[in-house]
Amino acid sequence: MRHALFRLLNDTISNPVFDTIVPIFSDKNLVIIPGFVAVLLLVHFGRRYTRTCILALVIALLLADVGTARVFKSMFQIERPYYTVEDTRMFRHGQWIQTSPSWGKLLPESDPSFPSSHAANTAAVTVVLAVLHGKTVWVMAPLTLLIGFSRIYTGRHFPIDVLAGFGWGMFSGWLALKASFWGVQRFWGPPRPDIAPPTPPPPERLAFYGILAGWTALNFAFVVLNLFDLAGDEAQYWEWSRRLDWSYYSKPPLIAYVIAILTSTSGDQEWAIRSGAVLFSSGGLALLYGLTRRIAQNERAALIAVMAMIAMPALWAGSVIMTIDPLLVFFWTLALYGFHRAVAGDRGMWALTGLALGLGLLSKYTMVLLLPTFALYLVLVDRKWLRTAGPWLALALAAVLQAGVVYWNWSHNWVSFRHTAAIGAAEGFSILQALGRFIEFFGAQAGIVSPILFGFMLWAWWRCLRRFRESPDAAYLSLAFGVLFCFYAVVSFTHSPQPNWPMAAYPAAAVALGWVWTQEQRPRWQRRLLVGGLVLGCVVGVAARSTDLLYMMGREPRPGERADRIYLPAGIRIDPAHDPTNKLRGGRELGETLSLYFADVPGAPFLVSNRYQITALMAFYTPGMPKAYCFPFGRRWNQYDIWGGWEALEGRDALYVTGGDAEQAEQWIAVMLSAGLFEEGEFLDKVEVTRGHTLVQTYSISRMRTYSGADMKPEDQY
Repeated sequence: MRHALFRLLNDTISNPVFDTIVPIFSDKNLVIIPGFVAVLLLVHFGRRYTRTCILALVIALLLADVGTARVFKSMFQIERPYYTVEDTRMFRHGQWIQTSPSWGKLLPESDPSFPSSHAANTAAVTVVLAVLHGKTVWVMAPLTLLIGFSRIYTGRHFPIDVLAGFGWGMFSGWLALKASFWGVQRFWGPPRPDIAPPTPPPPERLAFYGILAGWTALNFAFVVLNLFDLAGDEAQYWEWSRRLDWSYYSKPPLIAYVIAILTSTSGDQEWAIRSGAVLFSSGGLALLYGLTRRIAQNERAALIAVMAMIAMPALWAGSVIMTIDPLLVFFWTLALYGFHRAVAGDRGMWALTGLALGLGLLSKYTMVLLLPTFALYLVLVDRKWLRTAGPWLALALAAVLQAGVVYWNWSHNWVSFRHTAAIGAAEGFSILQALGRFIEFFGAQAGIVSPILFGFMLWAWWRCLRRFRESPDAAYLSLAFGVLFCFYAVVSFTHSPQPNWPMAAYPAAAVALGWVWTQEQRPRWQRRLLVGGLVLGCVVGVAARSTDLLYMMGREPRPGERADRIYLPAGIRIDPAHDPTNKLRGGRELGETLSLYFADVPGAPFLVSNRYQITALMAFYTPGMPKAYCFPFGRRWNQYDIWGGWEALEGRDALYVTGGDAEQAEQWIAVMLSAGLFEEGEFLDKVEVTRGHTLVQTYSISRMRTYSGADMKPEDQY
């Protein structure tokens, strides 16, 4: 009977839809990060009853998990289905496989099957949440059943294992609730009846809570779906997280530590890495709401500021792509919030300001431009604080947090500062070039903010500038936006601008917009224009995440037409090089092809490229996540040169991967042979990455034989 019911749920009812969806409910790693965040929020915002339930939740999970894993499984020793049932369908490492008892014995997972820990843990959570808020049962009960079903469908448990897990989990939840409420009342006494019930929040704040929750949930769902591969920079930061250090060649170390924490809880997966972008972007919005409410004393102004920030297409990318910008914007906004409270008289906020400044500098060196912003405010607006210890304490705390970065650079010949100075060196200059770059800078900002919204933010900044002398808050917002924005506007005269340069300036611009907008009644045309700007920005943001639709609309190239073009109806032809999302394609295809030639065993060929982005993608997407290397051909330094390790590779073959086709691969082979790096080489394979009918990326793989062991060093170009 047990085997027959298992066969029904595991095999008989199987179908492609279930095969795609059901394994999601079996991945417990998906709930660790959002669950931890939800618990923190409930503890922070909840009252005594809520916090008691959270205590019960922790106890219930401990009881359910320890009871199943340490007690009952050891007691009953019932084997997993794939040990006893022929042709079990099992979902393992992202794919479905067919197992037999003889093959199942070879699997490293050998813990007993009865009862299911997944089922017990979920049932325990359901019971506690039902007591916390009864309506949660309508969500948690179906979810609990789906999780139990997924453990059978994916071949991990028999039905009786799941049912027993449900029973033990519900008992654990009930027992934990009883113990928690008894213990809290025993040590803290009964609830005080004289405490007034909380005042209901205004509708604007409720709207903000709903928007923030929806924004966070949708972004997390987006990263879990893994619609895009890692970008080269994301993969590089993940590489850093595998080798934690005080700092790195081009960037400070905080992003590596954040990724290391995320992947240690949920595994080396794209969504785990990118969940950091989700959390920091949502946290930044919460800080933005709080800062606007303090300055404007108006909930509606705070809601407008948040909506303006969400309507920026740049945030639609920055909230799901894990770069250093989400960290910078979060700590920049936190520092703005802390500083504003500090100069308003909350002296304890100077420490928070210093902490935010220090962590921001550990995220991106651009954070240093907030120091002159604060200094100008104190000198021009509120000089009395310069005679107190607060600002100097904040500055000292920020400086102390940079000790590791300074030490690392001192021990590596100040390479980060050399790199920053090198990229800061002026490019070729002429009046026309400077004017063109300046116009390009403003065009790029209109693109990442959306044109109408960008105009409104500049208008709000101008209104604050006009009130600089009469209003400290107007002066504060003028400086918080203007210093960073104007700095990069001036830099654009001598350097080709990057769109994300002044990204951290826009929280202040959004605050200014919300504040200025609500100071007087606006005519209908202005209200419609603002709504149009918000809608336009969101539409562009959605379109940026939905570029696959564009490729689906394209037809197959006709004979004689280029494969690397999108051919749309009405004769429209688009070059995919203009689509930045193509940088998020190719990693998986490259890893799958490399798996045909690479095996992570002693003496096997090592992986190498001439570009750090490709090197990092190889390390992440090749099975086994092996170490990879980067040849210094025609490029400046990068972190792989700091790590080195060439001497250990002498005598080994290499798989050399670069962009381009076989002809370009042959050219690189000739370069390496003429440099005496290898004895011989041959082109192996070409990886063509397509979207729809369009070729968007090409990699070539070559086999190079017998590495000479030469100490590879790039030119003195930082």
